[in-house]
Amino acid sequence: MVENDINRTPPRLHTLSVLSGKGGVGKSNISAGLSFALADFGKRVVLIDADLGMANLDILCGVKNAKWNIAHLLDGSRSLSEVLVHFRVSGRAERENGGVALLPGGVGLKEIADMDDTELARLFASLSALDATADYVIMDAGAGIHKGALSFAYASEATLLVTTPEPTSIRDAYGVIKSLGATAWSGSANGSGLFLVVNMVNSSREASDVAERIRLASMQFLGNTPMYLGYVLRDDIVERSVRNCKIFYRTDPDSNAGICVRNLAGEVLRMFDGMEVKREVVPDSVGGMKGFLRRLTKSLFMEDGKK
Repeated sequence: MVENDINRTPPRLHTLSVLSGKGGVGKSNISAGLSFALADFGKRVVLIDADLGMANLDILCGVKNAKWNIAHLLDGSRSLSEVLVHFRVSGRAERENGGVALLPGGVGLKEIADMDDTELARLFASLSALDATADYVIMDAGAGIHKGALSFAYASEATLLVTTPEPTSIRDAYGVIKSLGATAWSGSANGSGLFLVVNMVNSSREASDVAERIRLASMQFLGNTPMYLGYVLRDDIVERSVRNCKIFYRTDPDSNAGICVRNLAGEVLRMFDGMEVKREVVPDSVGGMKGFLRRLTKSLFMEDGKK
């Protein structure tokens, strides 16, 4: 889906921000899943909860009572190495020396949510140590078009804009594109800093239709259009994992949603590192009675302890 410039020599560290027009579209799930999928390809990833003042990635990732967060980094009371929470990885990530660390955000901290340009610059400067310790930094920014969310898009190499097939989500995604202005069309390998990810779809066709609607509207009214990176199928594993404070990609990386996220990671690696990653085939979600029977059969014959 994403064309790669094979003559480009990329920098060692790559920065991606993940935005959405509205809440509830699965932005944080995709940010976390993508981080662990990149680790499976041998990349060292730092996941930053950049939803300033309303953070929840620590809960989603199963981190209980993190001692320190981004507020301690900003006030200088703790160093970056002290604030980062490192996750144990297994399987392919362990074999390939990939890893994931989380920078927890602050909850209900108005002073963080209202940071000015100088304070934001200080935050980015404090992350400079990551140049030597990470390959990718993924910033899970807030929803909407407020300054805190858009600032991360302005500072990132590329931005992933997550939407769903819901009309309100599509409209709000377009609102983010419009608010980003020229930043949406500059900054990444192929000349476009903005990439669409369509989440919670029942088929690849549905995802393509949603992306095309946004792209056509952007071209007609803004004179340019974002690239379409890929999609994630609707999958029961996501909701179950969220309820259990687990990352769905770690719970079942070979689920339909897990394979989709791994395909997204492959597109990112192709774009930034020139890696040719074989795209995995994932069956479209099945609704109605057929979908019910398939899920029922899967649960009945699932091995004990894997439900």
